[in-house]
Amino acid sequence: MNEIEKIQRYIQLTGVEYRLGSPYQMNLGELFVLSEMDDKGAAICLAFNYGRAKGERSARAARRRGATV
Repeated sequence: MNEIEKIQRYIQLTGVEYRLGSPYQMNLGELFVLSEMDDKGAAICLAFNYGRAKGERSARAARRRGATV
């Protein structure tokens, strides 16, 4: 299993799935802006941190609704 497959499996086993159009997933505009960054390492780190922040906000919203994440 290569590193990409490990990452994909980790995400799959975590059970993180958002419906299409969810405010807690990256949209195409955000993806395009990140892909245009000159420093690809910085783009990856920014995307990771952005994803963590979106996940945290999703968890907070679920707690407010009384749901479990």
